[in-house]
Amino acid sequence: MEPYYFTILWAALFITALVIEARTAELVAIWFVPGILISLVLSFFGVYEWVQILVFAVISVVLLILAFTVFRKKILKNHGSEKTDTDLLLGRDARVEEDIDNAEMRGAVKIDGKVWSARMADDGETAKAGEFVTVESISGVKLICKRK
Repeated sequence: MEPYYFTILWAALFITALVIEARTAELVAIWFVPGILISLVLSFFGVYEWVQILVFAVISVVLLILAFTVFRKKILKNHGSEKTDTDLLLGRDARVEEDIDNAEMRGAVKIDGKVWSARMADDGETAKAGEFVTVESISGVKLICKRK
C-alpha cells in the first residue's frame, strides 16, 4: 500500500466522526475519536498499518466499555432528579380564576402570574372563583387541585 493511504484514511475517519457528533447530540462517534487521532499520529511516523488498526481497535473498545459502565453511571447519576418548571408547581397554592367543575369540564387557576386549566382531584368537588386550591398533580396541561 502507498505510505500515505492510511494517513488519508484516518484523517477522513476523524472528519466523519466530527461531522456525526456535530449533527447529533447523542455521543455516537466521540468514543472513536481518540483511537483515530492516535492512529493518525502513528501513520505520520510510518508505523505499520496493522499496528495502527490494532491501536485504534483497542482504544475504541476500551472507551466503549467505559462509556457503557463508568461514564454512563456518572452521566446518568442525577438524571431525572432535577425538577422542571411544572414540577415546581406541585404543592403550591393557586387562585381559582374560573369556577372548577369536573362535570362541566371547566376551570382555571392562576399561579405565578400564569393561568392554567384546572380540574379537582375529587370529581364531586368544585371550587369557586376567588378561592384558593392546592396543586396536587399535573395531567397533560391541566393542574389537578384539591381544596385548601
